[in-house]
Amino acid sequence: MTPQEKARQLRPLIEQAAVSLSDEDALGGVELFPAWAPDREYPLDKRLQHEGVLYRVRQFHTSQAIYPPGSPGTEALYARVERSGQGDTPDNPIPYEGNLELYEGKYYAQDGVTYICTRGTGTPVYHPLAQLVGLYVEVWTG
Repeated sequence: MTPQEKARQLRPLIEQAAVSLSDEDALGGVELFPAWAPDREYPLDKRLQHEGVLYRVRQFHTSQAIYPPGSPGTEALYARVERSGQGDTPDNPIPYEGNLELYEGKYYAQDGVTYICTRGTGTPVYHPLAQLVGLYVEVWTG
C-alpha cells in the first residue's frame, strides 16, 4: 500500500477523531476537518473548513454553491471559530472579515485598523467595521 493510499484510508478516522477536539485544539489542525462542499447536508454545530478557516454550522441546512462560509448572506449558517482570549486586548484583536457576531468589550481588526465593540450585535454581521462605527464599534485610539 502506498503512503497516499494509506492516507486516504486513515482520513475518515482522523476526521472522526477531530470531532472531539476543543475549539482551541481544532484551530491548530484546521486541515483535519472536512472541507466545505456544496449540495451537502450540514447538521447544527458541525465544524468544517473553507479556505483555511474553521467554521461551525449555526443551523441545519443543505449547502449551496453560491453561499460558501464567509460570504454575504451566510451569517445565520456559519460562524467562524476563534481562539479563546482573542479580542480581549487591543494587541490581540479578532481578525474581522465579515460573517461574525460582535461582542461588547472585544477588540476587532480590519484593514489595519483596530476597533473596540461598544455594543454587541446579537447575530453575525457582514458590513465592514468602518461602516459600523457609532453603531457597534469605535476606532481604538489607545
